[in-house]
Amino acid sequence: MSSSLSPSRLATYATCPRLYDYRHVQDVNTPDRTELYLTQGTIYHETIEDVCDATSRDDDPGVIYDRAMRIFDAKWDEHSTPDDYKSLAHQEYQRVENRTAVESFFEPDGGDGIEHARRSLATECWVECDVDGRALHGKADNVVRTDEGLHIFDYKRNTRGVLSSGTAEYLGAHLDGEAHEPKRVRNAFQTATYIEGVKNEPFYEDGMEVRFSFYGLLNHTSFESTPDGYDVSARGWSRETTEIYDEHYDTIWALIRHAHDGITAETYAPEPFELIHDEACADCDYREMCADRLSPEVRQ
Repeated sequence: MSSSLSPSRLATYATCPRLYDYRHVQDVNTPDRTELYLTQGTIYHETIEDVCDATSRDDDPGVIYDRAMRIFDAKWDEHSTPDDYKSLAHQEYQRVENRTAVESFFEPDGGDGIEHARRSLATECWVECDVDGRALHGKADNVVRTDEGLHIFDYKRNTRGVLSSGTAEYLGAHLDGEAHEPKRVRNAFQTATYIEGVKNEPFYEDGMEVRFSFYGLLNHTSFESTPDGYDVSARGWSRETTEIYDEHYDTIWALIRHAHDGITAETYAPEPFELIHDEACADCDYREMCADRLSPEVRQ
């Protein structure tokens, strides 16, 4: 098997090969960034994981809901610290917002999380695959049993900007060097890795339908002031990319081969340079030290 790579590493290379070099090969340190949303992600991921692992197929929805709320409160106390926030009021607002999202997800009367928990086969499921000599690996948040087969979920804060049927055409443009779409390319890498990887798991049976979706727990939020403070509402939403994977299979695997082969061959020159320079350099943590950006005349 060839070197096994994650969707995240492939996506870093798709953003800029030199970025991959600095971050993963040379291991250059970057300035500290806020841990706020990373911590919140840990909280709702661990909440869902623990609820699913503790839930049986015939558990009452109310029991699942109460379990979720207890676990969320414990996870928030474990991971959230005032240092992550601008003020105690900011921390409290974020607690209420995230707790509301978990409440909505595990709402006893129709919340998607009830069936996600009841039908969960594996959480934080490590998967591996090797397609056309390119080995991939990743960790699926939840693998759910459906009547037709398996549905893999990747839980996110929201699905804004996630690959959709309306933006899938940009995958080909990225491959051809006509557009720079690393975030959507990353979504394609994740879809491919999890769909193909889960087929190597012991619970997969030949002929099973395998689906993959990103699920945004805070996809729709609203805030309303009240005499006593404020009310926060949140609702989750699923963005399935299974059909996109089927329809753009050749393009997605061409993108995977390009990134995978570039990494394994240690090819880190940013190409197409002009496009990467215009689209990626401004947000890069390494822009002040990058010779490719600072000395474009060298490329003439």
